[in-house]
Amino acid sequence: MGKQVLRFGIHDSAGHRAATWKLLTGKGSNKSDVYLVFRELNNTLKVSLHGSGQWHIAHSRRTFEEDVKGTVPKFEDRYIEKWSRPPDIAPGITLALRIGTPWWAVSTPVKEDRVRGVTWLPNAPEPRATEIDILISKPMTPLIEWPGRRSMDTSFIGALLLENGEIIWAVYQIVDMPDYSRLGTGTGWFYKGKNEKDLEGEGLRGFAFGREPDDSRVIHDLAVQSVTRIE
Repeated sequence: MGKQVLRFGIHDSAGHRAATWKLLTGKGSNKSDVYLVFRELNNTLKVSLHGSGQWHIAHSRRTFEEDVKGTVPKFEDRYIEKWSRPPDIAPGITLALRIGTPWWAVSTPVKEDRVRGVTWLPNAPEPRATEIDILISKPMTPLIEWPGRRSMDTSFIGALLLENGEIIWAVYQIVDMPDYSRLGTGTGWFYKGKNEKDLEGEGLRGFAFGREPDDSRVIHDLAVQSVTRIE
């Protein structure tokens, strides 16, 4: 069985990037499952958009058993979130997922051995953000161009043809900065074998998950900034 793959990420003119992503589906498998992989996490965490309409974000089984189980109380199993395919945002078009990246989060130094085959997107100008949209069009949906080109002013990244005749599209647009001030505060937990020392260093990244009013999910790709506390 083969597979179709899109790799993409955001970079700037100074040699920095945000996270890089891999969108893939099987070829010749008689299944129409789509996966979004966080490439830096080496398949330990991914988004699964199953053709059945049952979708989730989850740790790999190995990661959950070895690094998460019994350490992070919030997670009783490997699933971070489960949801069903949301209603169409336009006839025959589903907005499955958004990836939001503020301009200031493009901060990880580019290493050539980690970026082969990546389609690079330009960073958003200050003080804005880049939104990558993953959309699915149903068979026979009349499309002259990619979804949202005119209505949302999107730019094209790539597309994959699914076994059931649907097409999954990756596009991007420049948007206003999300209001992170509403996130509030919470309790942080470390995976097994990790501690505050692991938050030190250059180019660390963090991901936050959310839900939009149209029932699509959003992944916020952020830069980790450690704060030194003065006693």
